[in-house]
Amino acid sequence: MLMTRPSPWQRTLLSKGFTLAEVLASILVISLFTVAAMQAVVVAALFQSNARRFAEASNWIQDDLENIKIVAYDLCQTRFAQRKLAAPAQNTNTITLAFIEPYESDYKQAMPPEYWPNNQPMPPEYREYPTRGVCSLSSVTDGFRVGDEILIGSDAGTNRITAISGDTITLANTITSYRSAGTRVYARCRAGKSEGGFAAYLQSLLPPLGSGSGNTSTGTRTFINDTFSMSRTATRLAPAPFQTLELAYVVRDSNNNIVAQVTTEVVPNAFFRCP
Repeated sequence: MLMTRPSPWQRTLLSKGFTLAEVLASILVISLFTVAAMQAVVVAALFQSNARRFAEASNWIQDDLENIKIVAYDLCQTRFAQRKLAAPAQNTNTITLAFIEPYESDYKQAMPPEYWPNNQPMPPEYREYPTRGVCSLSSVTDGFRVGDEILIGSDAGTNRITAISGDTITLANTITSYRSAGTRVYARCRAGKSEGGFAAYLQSLLPPLGSGSGNTSTGTRTFINDTFSMSRTATRLAPAPFQTLELAYVVRDSNNNIVAQVTTEVVPNAFFRCP
């Protein structure tokens, strides 16, 4: 094969290499790409950190909300209270209550399986309930509380409880119309004021987050190398009979920045047993 030697001009071109301008331009292009890539990595890490913070905060909110839902659904904790007058009442502000008996038509409404007395035989239709008798009532006023508004029979309005002693309830106002023995008495079902309804009852049973007063409870928790605070504000919603409790959650980091916030509503299961 015939080999040719490069000419002097060709040897000059081959040994010339990159010029300074070309090297600087290459460095500039590489630097721009590197800076852009590093910025993308930083932004991605920031988004990932914020996503983890939001997930942890949301789980914290969900944990507390699930605990409240258990309280609201459980008839042993948020009770339904339906009784009857043990004696006639007129021109008095005290009434004596009695249990509704098994032979009465509304017994199953007044006495769900959870409340079934342990000293009475279980009816066949209740035997399928695993929760039967788990929180049998300790007294005829079990489930009533001071501040509740009660409905007596077909009264147009309700009356607020001011005191409870044994089987006797004292009311804020006098019962002027005659009410016979056996007249049904319902707690919280037709409340005319927010403090006497099921929302207020559930609010009094809310598990504390840690501290706080009034309608707001606060708590702290540490995760992802920071200390976060959560506030839960409970509000009894109108209109009457004030059965809905609104819960507003806000989670903040140590710099007081909002990480997550949720607003939801809860209605106690017992309310749906009201006639």
